[in-house]
Amino acid sequence: MQNEKIAQDILDFNKNAVKTSFEALSSFSDQTAKAADQLMGAVPNVPEEGKKAVGTFFKENQKGLTNLQKSVEAGLEIDLTSKDAPVKGIEVMESFYNSAFSQASAIQKDSVELFTKTSEQLPKEVKPVVEFWNQAFNSNVEIFQGLVTKNFEFAKKVLADVAVEAPKATKAAAK
Repeated sequence: MQNEKIAQDILDFNKNAVKTSFEALSSFSDQTAKAADQLMGAVPNVPEEGKKAVGTFFKENQKGLTNLQKSVEAGLEIDLTSKDAPVKGIEVMESFYNSAFSQASAIQKDSVELFTKTSEQLPKEVKPVVEFWNQAFNSNVEIFQGLVTKNFEFAKKVLADVAVEAPKATKAAAK
């Protein structure tokens, strides 16, 4: 019973440390966003697209912190003694991954608009090279996302199979 209380106290301490740390990070991020907004407002030559891009970055950064906090807290809630703990851990990581790629898509959309406006000023000979680079980058992000998704599917299947087979191996060893 004493060991369970110590374990619970440690878990409660870690949960509180996570909460406090993320509150501090969130506050720092908010203050940085406000300072950046004030600085850009004070400089008259900053184009609106640049201001929008910086605003998007800070907005998505805040979402990222929130999603990371939720993932870490969800990881702390997993009963590590249960046989499906590894699969639940993978599911928490997958959820965070999905939210991160969703945010990356939002940033990517805004950056394409910004890129289009800024590339108007480039010489016409350079535009095809820059467009090719942008398309190649976006294509590679999609390929990477697909590979990571397949890896999560595979990892969950393997861990589920291991959890199903583990008791059988133990029973066989006992005979």
